[in-house]
Amino acid sequence: MIISTTAVVALGADAITSTQTQLDAERTEKSLTELNSKTALVALGQTDVQQVTLPASSSSTYHVDENAGWMNVSYQNTTSGDRTTVVNESMGEVAYRGNGETRLAYQGGGVWRSNGDGTSVMVSPPEFHYRDATLTLPLVTVSGSGALRGGASISHNTSRQYWPNKSAGAVNPLDSGQVEVRVQSEYYRAWGQYFETRTDGSVDYNHSSNRVTLELLVPATNPPVQGGIVAGTPGTSMTIKNNAEADSYNSSVGPYSGFPDNSNSRIISAGDVDVENNAIIEGDLESGGDVQISNNGEIRGNLSYGGTASGGGYPSGVSGWSAQNASVTAPDSVERLIDTRRSSVSSSNDNADSSVDIDNSSNTLENCASTCELTAGDYYLSEITLNSGEDARIDTSGGDVNIVVNGTITIQNNQQITVVGGNRVNVYVEGDYYQRNGALVTVEDDVAPNFWVYTNPDADVEFDNNAEFTGVIYGPNGPNNDGADITLDQNAHVYGGVVGDVTFVSNNYGIHYDEALQRTETTTIPQAIPSVTYVHISTNDVNITSD
Repeated sequence: MIISTTAVVALGADAITSTQTQLDAERTEKSLTELNSKTALVALGQTDVQQVTLPASSSSTYHVDENAGWMNVSYQNTTSGDRTTVVNESMGEVAYRGNGETRLAYQGGGVWRSNGDGTSVMVSPPEFHYRDATLTLPLVTVSGSGALRGGASISHNTSRQYWPNKSAGAVNPLDSGQVEVRVQSEYYRAWGQYFETRTDGSVDYNHSSNRVTLELLVPATNPPVQGGIVAGTPGTSMTIKNNAEADSYNSSVGPYSGFPDNSNSRIISAGDVDVENNAIIEGDLESGGDVQISNNGEIRGNLSYGGTASGGGYPSGVSGWSAQNASVTAPDSVERLIDTRRSSVSSSNDNADSSVDIDNSSNTLENCASTCELTAGDYYLSEITLNSGEDARIDTSGGDVNIVVNGTITIQNNQQITVVGGNRVNVYVEGDYYQRNGALVTVEDDVAPNFWVYTNPDADVEFDNNAEFTGVIYGPNGPNNDGADITLDQNAHVYGGVVGDVTFVSNNYGIHYDEALQRTETTTIPQAIPSVTYVHISTNDVNITSD
């Protein structure tokens, strides 16, 4: 009887203690949630002072620690590479610790719970709002120290607007860059979970430092390809000369050969353009700079320019209208898309598929003395180099083919890549692209939208000496930066389009624009980048003392 009674009493005491701990935690959550609400009223200027009751047991306390945790917000201009710290502030906290290991705290405008095992959860959200590419962050910081017994008084200290701030050059909308939010806190895991659920951002955890980082980027703009050449850097110069010709076809109707109307070509350049020495554009030219037409150069369509139009062939060399009304903006870089695809495909790919010709030890094509073949899937290659006697075939009958090339692509000496099937090939190239000496890239029925080569903006791209390419070379770098350096020379032909920095097109070169690109998505795999266009950031400090 004594043993039984003792056991009952012990178990009952444990149950009572557990229940009491749970009730204390629930009561504290409600109290800190009320503190959160009243602090927001003071911090955001709706009232000067507020009081709140903070009930606690004899063995539990509330404490103010103005140095607990911090938040850093920075902005990097991707054009210049400069990073600016916008906010770097201690958040502070009002924390409750009871009998158990559970710890609750008000911090950064939210209420958080730490469970004593390294995990944490959000009880109520912080003052951090992200919607429709707009970040609103009126960060609430806490000043004060010591224990709070029975209640707290909340008063306003200071407020400061960081963004927008015209005098500091902090203006909306963001032009080209990224915003990074870093939080160091005992509750960093819960902060990170909040970022993951409330934003489309890239969230990275540093567990050894109790830190989480959220990255938000300005959204990329990559509209459909609108011309056989899209060269988007102001201040550059492109020369089309020596019997070079730009015309068009529409692969959704039929292949280039025998197409009934080749007069819908379009050349687009943000810089100057010279058309000379019997060069012919069977369509329109749009130049954001100066245009000069000379030595039997012709534009058999409309001319739109931003600077001046001149030369011995102007205006007689223009068949359509001519006007100073050009407005050229280059697409954004796909550098981050290439990096993202490289990271994902390098770790998970179809290289080991026995039906494809890839040496898994070196990640290179093999057995190309006959013909290497790739079918639907994702592939990771160190490089692509095709020389004499080597060809490659890409069969998309079973679905899209995605190829990441970590180095350079070189196709030369009459070698050929043949694309068949009705789906799409996407090639993401970290290095350069060279096609020379009669080398061919062909797509069944000349369907240029079925073959895309994405390059970094610092890449070199060369088509030379009777090379022929069907598809799209895509290497832009935004409205004010140099894109891929593309050279088009010596009897080579492109069926589709090129996007980047084209300096000259010469010597019987042919640009044959596929009008089907006007209705084709530039990227089918969404760029794995979050977006932010408008930013509103302030700090609002409150003083919390014992009531």
